Amino acid sequence: MEKFAIGVDMGTTQTKAVAFKEDGTVQASFYVRYPLIQEEEGMAEQDIHEIFEAVVTCISKVAEEVKPAEISLISFSTAMHSLVVMDKNNYPLTRSITWADNRAEKFAEELKGTAEGQALYQAAGLPMHPMTPFQKIRWMQAEKPAIYQQAAKFIGIKEYIFYQFFGEYVTDVSTASGTGFLNIHELKWDQAALEKLAITEDQLPKLVLPTYQMKEMRDGWREKLGLSDSTVFILGGADGPLSNLGLGALEQGTATLTVGTSGALRYIVDKPYTHPQGETFCCVLDDSHWVIGGATSNGAGIFDWACGNFLKEVQKQAREQGENPYDAVMKIVKNVPAGSEGLLFHPYLLGERAPLWDAEATGSFIGLKRNHTDEMMMRAVIEGISLNFKRILTELEELGGPVKEVRATGGFADSEVFCQIMTDVLGHSLSFTESVEASALGAVLIGWQSIGKINSFEEAEDYAVIHKQTKPLESAQQAYQRLYPVFLSTQQQLSASYHQLAKLRADVEG
Repeated sequence: MEKFAIGVDMGTTQTKAVAFKEDGTVQASFYVRYPLIQEEEGMAEQDIHEIFEAVVTCISKVAEEVKPAEISLISFSTAMHSLVVMDKNNYPLTRSITWADNRAEKFAEELKGTAEGQALYQAAGLPMHPMTPFQKIRWMQAEKPAIYQQAAKFIGIKEYIFYQFFGEYVTDVSTASGTGFLNIHELKWDQAALEKLAITEDQLPKLVLPTYQMKEMRDGWREKLGLSDSTVFILGGADGPLSNLGLGALEQGTATLTVGTSGALRYIVDKPYTHPQGETFCCVLDDSHWVIGGATSNGAGIFDWACGNFLKEVQKQAREQGENPYDAVMKIVKNVPAGSEGLLFHPYLLGERAPLWDAEATGSFIGLKRNHTDEMMMRAVIEGISLNFKRILTELEELGGPVKEVRATGGFADSEVFCQIMTDVLGHSLSFTESVEASALGAVLIGWQSIGKINSFEEAEDYAVIHKQTKPLESAQQAYQRLYPVFLSTQQQLSASYHQLAKLRADVEG
């Protein structure tokens, strides 16, 4: 009987289950979307019950679609940095507080640039930023003491899902490396970080490797999910490192680029690397692979913002003619010369993680003149997003060595123009694999290693088939080489004003 493996990818805005054949091709998939809850400034939470139901629905729908074939395993990928607080009766005291929640910003700022903050970064591999559960727990200590004092367990959304299925609090070291209190060198909870939080290891999940298997499900769940007793559940890992694995990017010199609403550049290395100024992250894939990189909050979602403000008439006409309005915008942007006639855009509308690690960062147009049109401003937005990735890539090369190839995935890949601008700015060809489900495939590869179907991660390259490549255009690449130093210098000058502007906004609003 044919066997399938299911990768479950729990993301920020949706959960998706993907069934893969044994050759790595997709047989079936199903997804459920859910909203971010933002009831106050800086909040970005999710309803954990909605996410759990989404996981149940996605698994059962895909299992039904592939019947009567056997499902050998289910392995999980999850968005990093979530925090859920459980009480002594295993009842959730909070929703899932996501990476996008910025309410711990002042606590991260307190440690940024200090010797203590640098020591914590060197141990855990994560910059001082409100995205991490480490900073969220510090915020909770000060501003939500009633919840903090009742906390029996501090977990993430994956750990909550597995507790519902198996009645045990367990996490893989890959997901745990997103907390800010896992020592990435020893793969143990970092004692200095726990002392800072005044919590103990008993309040945290058990640490295991990503290949760890779970078999004894609580009564009734296998039947409800449509699974047999032989289906093995595997912890898997975090979505970023698993995306690298799913793209087959394990060779030295092969980086990955993901551009969706947010984005990231990542690079697999054989030991932990941290940045002297704390500007990149280092997370765990497994006990012999680490991933260095930078995640930006301002990816293609900023392009959506620009479409809401520029070239509205073009989009309206496209809709009236039954065309895709984004395609109509890109057709015009393509004809604007590289560099947008001297107009620069800093895309930090949502604050920023890499390379700034500043939740108060703001966006700005630089060099704006009367001759600049909507189409020039739109192109400058796309160039600004790409130039920010250029800075991240430059820092990764300083740590992990020169990049020879960039494998790309994400929603931006649907636009030939966006891909070409990104290629020209980075100065590297972009390779696109046949499967766009990189994190889900990465989770399945973890599962296949766990059950012995593959012997090592190096075999992942066999499942990543390149079907398209975008190469830099020499004239545009040269234009961006001249533009990049100006982007960098203006960004450094503007960063000094971010917190002054934040105070001004607060005073005006207050």
